Amino acid sequence: MVCCASCTCLYHLFVSMTQPRPNYGITRIDQPEKKNHGYYVRITHRGSAHQKYFPDKASGGKTKALKAARAHRDKLLGKMPKYKQEAAGKKKRRIKKSGVTGVTHVVSNSPKGKIYEYWQAAWVDKDGKRKTAKFSVGRYGDKKALDMAKKARKDGTK
Repeated sequence: MVCCASCTCLYHLFVSMTQPRPNYGITRIDQPEKKNHGYYVRITHRGSAHQKYFPDKASGGKTKALKAARAHRDKLLGKMPKYKQEAAGKKKRRIKKSGVTGVTHVVSNSPKGKIYEYWQAAWVDKDGKRKTAKFSVGRYGDKKALDMAKKARKDGTK
């Protein structure tokens, strides 16, 4: 069996849910003017930030610094709740753009695990109150839901 990037076999599904993305929570820092090169681990959970810097020179090179950063990140994630570990393993979704300020594409999960996808329009009314309108992709289809959201935004800002 040959697997690809879009594979949905049970093995890859399990691995993707338990292993974080390769560089999740890790940023490369290169500041030659300050002679500052290394990897920065930053994981935030419930308002608490966990961060640590792994310089190339002190770690024995770029590869070893990355390896140390990943080990530290994995240790941090291991102490966090299961849902945080699973979120680290999921691929980021490509954000759909509407081209209109105040109109966004939203994908949310219900407590029962059902996925809802909709276009949302947001604006501030004449009284200064924030208003929103949601249009289901499942009910209207992607294009019609987007068009309805754009119209609701336009009508709401008149």
